[in-house]
Amino acid sequence: MGTVLSLENTAADFERARPELAILPLAQHEPHGPHLPVGTDQIIVGALAARIAGRLDAAVFLLPVWPVGTSGPHRGQRGTLSLEAETLWAVVEDIAASLEAHGIRRLVVINGHGLPSGPTARPWGNPIVKTAVRQLNYEHPALTAIWLQPFALAGPALRGVFPADDLHAGDLETSVLLYLAPQLVRGPAWDFVPAQPPSYLEFAPFASLCPTGVWGWPSRASAEKGRLAVEAAVSASVDYINRTLEFLGQARPAERRDQHVDPA
Repeated sequence: MGTVLSLENTAADFERARPELAILPLAQHEPHGPHLPVGTDQIIVGALAARIAGRLDAAVFLLPVWPVGTSGPHRGQRGTLSLEAETLWAVVEDIAASLEAHGIRRLVVINGHGLPSGPTARPWGNPIVKTAVRQLNYEHPALTAIWLQPFALAGPALRGVFPADDLHAGDLETSVLLYLAPQLVRGPAWDFVPAQPPSYLEFAPFASLCPTGVWGWPSRASAEKGRLAVEAAVSASVDYINRTLEFLGQARPAERRDQHVDPA
């Protein structure tokens, strides 16, 4: 395994290790029912990112979790913080430029949302992340950026464990919190799945569909299921990162990969 550098390291540590890969975990700050904290996404994506970084055979700069995303459907609910899509795009772009200025030319953006039953090619939550990463690759020739959703990548391993209609503060997220931070889980939690499909979230407030903030089956949660989910998500993500970066390293012309970047 490689070396992981984080906010606990000094500039001298970075100078010695010279990381070439960075991981940026993106979360959201929004209600997760009456039983989970508003920082649920931050806790989960932070834990996943740390485990993923530790399994990569590289010197990795593990960035702090970016805590606020685009939580439009939750706007107005207490505890919600939300950015405009353009703001989050600018955050990703500015962080990438800062990394590139001191020689880090590979960036993995981990989107904290995503479901075992969901797609891997479309973000579930923080949808602008896909566009932001695409534009980074177009506009920064020396940079290679990818994005991923760990639980979506682990879909084949987890679809038989968690129900397809478990979308928010349900079985999956409650199980993972029971595994990672059981002291933060309050009970009891009531199951709720609305009659409307998830596509309604494109134009309806979350609270109008799920008044309690739960869309799923938290009563089915267990710490053991959370452990299985975390392990599957980390393994699938590490495999995806390795395969994708290897392919991109071969697909891009050598002169593009080796282009010199002057410090800003």
